[in-house]
Amino acid sequence: MLTRRRLLNAAALAVAAAIVPAAAAQTSVRLVVPFPPGGGGDTIARSLVDTFKRLLTRDVWVDNRPGAGGSLGTNAVVQAKDATIGYVTNGIMCVNQHLYPLRFNPLADLKPVGQISRIGLIVAIKPKALPEVKDLKSLIAYAKAHPGKLNFASSGKGTTSHLAGKCLERAAGLSLVHIPYRGGAAAMLDLLSGRIPLMIDVAPNVLPYVQSGRLVALAVTTEARLEQLPDVPTAAELGLPDLTLYAWDGFVAPRGTTDEQIEKLSQALATTLADPEVRRKLIEKGAEPRPSSARDFADFIRDEAIKWKTLVESIDTIAH
Repeated sequence: MLTRRRLLNAAALAVAAAIVPAAAAQTSVRLVVPFPPGGGGDTIARSLVDTFKRLLTRDVWVDNRPGAGGSLGTNAVVQAKDATIGYVTNGIMCVNQHLYPLRFNPLADLKPVGQISRIGLIVAIKPKALPEVKDLKSLIAYAKAHPGKLNFASSGKGTTSHLAGKCLERAAGLSLVHIPYRGGAAAMLDLLSGRIPLMIDVAPNVLPYVQSGRLVALAVTTEARLEQLPDVPTAAELGLPDLTLYAWDGFVAPRGTTDEQIEKLSQALATTLADPEVRRKLIEKGAEPRPSSARDFADFIRDEAIKWKTLVESIDTIAH
């Protein structure tokens, strides 16, 4: 009787045989992660590498190139002449181009390989930073009683954490003060130290600190409660359905990558995401695995580009 593991192993062997001719098997693949080592995006990407490279029967090495909200590293993918793929997010593919000039067009200069996951966000505060605040309702009450006085941190202007803070402001009728940082690590450091009280960030960045008690989760932006935080309500449960918001991520390749190569990479990624251990790692980080074909991911990105452009314009991100 075929077990799930045997089926996965058989699929892995089939993909590996189809992907790489013997002569090319020794060529390594560079995976550009346009974020610093140790951050949420980096840990998600690295969760896939061991299984992904086994399926490819090629070495896959991670090249961290942070900067400009992920655009610096992504530009390296666009310009790549070697075997390169890139880790991308909704910010890279759909938001950054509306904030500042880019040296590339993410929708035209990159080929989608496949989606990795959908990622909810957590509304988090530093314990005792706001003694009056015990839950989202009291946070909103505090913000309304102190208009223009409550600061929230973000990873930078136009990042998902910034957009989420502006969504909270709009959904609850608040006047908050946005404090942008140069990356999520710097923002988290000040949140943990109590220098700033509030941040809404993707679950992989926040979960470890909530689980250790260093931060308190007031709500999650997912449609259902996170498996890792079953006692934390969703924003919709608390009367803020407009704060239902997800980030997402995936792999892309340079425009010159052939359709055949894209298909082989896409198959390898989908099989990787079916692996129980990979799924467990992603779910533990607060990411919901969402395997897709290259074509489906391309269609998804086009739809998301419209949504995020509308969101950026509606909250006047650049002016704030």
